[in-house]
Order: sequence, then C-alpha cells, then structure tokens
Amino acid sequence: MLRPALLLRRAAAPAATRVAAPLAPAARYTPARSVRSVSSSTTPKRACPACGAAIPIPASPCPSCAALVAIPQGLSLHSLLDVSEPVPGQPGAEAWDIPAELATLPAHGYDLHARDLRNRMLKRQAALHPDRHNGADLAATLSARVNKAYETLADPLRRSEYILKQYGKDVKEQEGVQDHDLLMEILEARETLEEASDAEEIEEIRDENHAKVVALVKRITAAFSQDPPDVDEAKALTVELKYWIGLENAAREKL
Repeated sequence: MLRPALLLRRAAAPAATRVAAPLAPAARYTPARSVRSVSSSTTPKRACPACGAAIPIPASPCPSCAALVAIPQGLSLHSLLDVSEPVPGQPGAEAWDIPAELATLPAHGYDLHARDLRNRMLKRQAALHPDRHNGADLAATLSARVNKAYETLADPLRRSEYILKQYGKDVKEQEGVQDHDLLMEILEARETLEEASDAEEIEEIRDENHAKVVALVKRITAAFSQDPPDVDEAKALTVELKYWIGLENAAREKL
C-alpha cells in the first residue's frame, strides 16, 4: 500500500494535465446558462488608429474599416470572449475593475453556457485569424489571447481558479484538503483505482467520481452566486474539485 502523503500527491497531480479539447470538461460538468450579448451605449470605447471611428473595447478588428486594433492588457478573460463588458477601474487603481464586471454575470462569471462560450471563441478567432490579415504578428498575438481565455473559461476547475484569483484567493498547486474524512475518502478512492484490474471496474469508479464532480460544480456555482460571492467556500470546494478531476484523469489514462 502506498503511503497516504504519496497517494494524495498522485491524486492531485493529474489535475494539472489538461485534456486536449478544453471544451470537454465544461460540456460535461458546467450547468447550462445563456450568456447575454454585450456592447451597449455604456461599453468603454477607444478610437480606431486607422479610421478614427469609436469602437468598443475589446473589439478587434475595427467594425468600420476592418483594421486590426490592439486589445488593452489587463482585461478579463470574459470580456475577451465578449461574455461581458469591461468596467473601468477607479482613478489610481487597476485600469479595469474585474470584480465589478464579474458581478454583472450569473454566479460572478462561473455559470457559463459551454456551447455559447465556444461559439463566441470561434467568432473571435475567425475575425482575428492571421490569414485574414496577411499573417500579421498582431493577429497571431490577439488570437493566442482569445484561445487562452477560452481554454481557461471552458474548464470548470481553471475557471474557478481564475475567478478566485480576481478576488485575491489563489489556489496553490499543492494545496491540500483540510477535512480529514474527505482526505481519507480521496486516498481510498485513489487506492481503489490503483488496484482496479478491468475496464468495467474502472468505469464504475469513473461513474462514482463523475457524480462527485457534478455535485461539486453545482456547489461552487452556488458559492459564487452569493452576493458578495462566498470565495472562501468556493476555494475549499475548488481544492476538492482539483483532486476528483485528478482522479478522473488517472482513470481515463488507465482505460
């Protein structure tokens, strides 16, 4: 039998390894929620350097002349995918008030619709594709930012970690579970998986694990739905989610 400390590290480690298609976890675990369209009279704007037209942040290319426009740094991942409108920060503070922006979204930006998010990403990527802009370096840079935003928000674990960070709550890579009974449950589940010898048994473990992940995502959604969001509860649940997703990744690799 492996030592408990070693088992716990191995249970958590796979969570850092993402599946190739980032939409898969979100499509499986994220509750459906329609995301509103953005761009209104209150949307922050700046002048297009090519034609001078007032264009919303973070639009690019310019809707009037199709010229590529740099997107300001520090914007939320949600606004990069046109899920929400950027909120300017107060004088002397950060340029963008991301917590205030997240407060306009369901569950402070955690409750997203997977298909809607993917469609928004594809629309932005189509507009920014380097082939449409003669291979411009700026197009490649902006496309990479959109892709990174999507990969983060499409994954229920990474999405929670990102939102928590906006509220000053970092989830450290090796952060442990504080509940002793839960810790023992995780260790026992990992050991059971280590000892499983056939596909049927591994699938049964995956089904049980999937139910835990679904329940945790719902609880994280509820924590972020509080006003203000219960970030301490969300963080504790996110740490737990990290271990169960790690177990799921390990089971997938064993099949």
